[in-house]
Amino acid sequence: MQIDFQILQSYVPQESIPILENWFNQKPFLLRIPKKRVSKFGDFRASLKNEPHRISVNSDLNKYAFLITLTHEFAHLLVWNRHQNKVKAHGIEWKTEFATLMKVLLNKGVFPEGLKNVLIKHLNNPPASSGRDTNLVKELRKYDAPKSTIQLIDIPEGSAFSINNKRFFIKGNKRRTRFLCREISSKKDYLIHGVAEVLLIDN
Repeated sequence: MQIDFQILQSYVPQESIPILENWFNQKPFLLRIPKKRVSKFGDFRASLKNEPHRISVNSDLNKYAFLITLTHEFAHLLVWNRHQNKVKAHGIEWKTEFATLMKVLLNKGVFPEGLKNVLIKHLNNPPASSGRDTNLVKELRKYDAPKSTIQLIDIPEGSAFSINNKRFFIKGNKRRTRFLCREISSKKDYLIHGVAEVLLIDN
């Protein structure tokens, strides 16, 4: 059940490896690194019978997003060890544990200055998913590998776009963090998050 840190260092900043080794050797678990999942960046599953705790983190995340997600899920493990299912999944216990772990990484200079400043604000009240923090998502995108998609928030209202090159929409007006978009084929309206990755198409 030992984590292969030589493999892990391909996914996280090098400066974080000694910290992660210290954490994970004290609280071991099984780490999986699956392909991209649209519904989530990672997850934690508590041990069942003789099976160990399990954490998974998507392999397509950049090294900073991967580290944040891994830390997010490890905080769940620590909270579970203390409270099992007696507290809310993303309640004050988890928020406190996640912020404590992240501050160790921040204090060791693991993150670039711009991202560090956004993370400090994020940790004041971390949401259940980092994807809900638009400012954090936008800052993390700067470290992604180049790609043809852009975020919905960055295209003009009235533009046509596709998601996964399968469904086609027209961008409408903003509703808090989402945009009311009309699907071209069905004429139905959908609320789509502003940080969704889309492909701009010719009207």
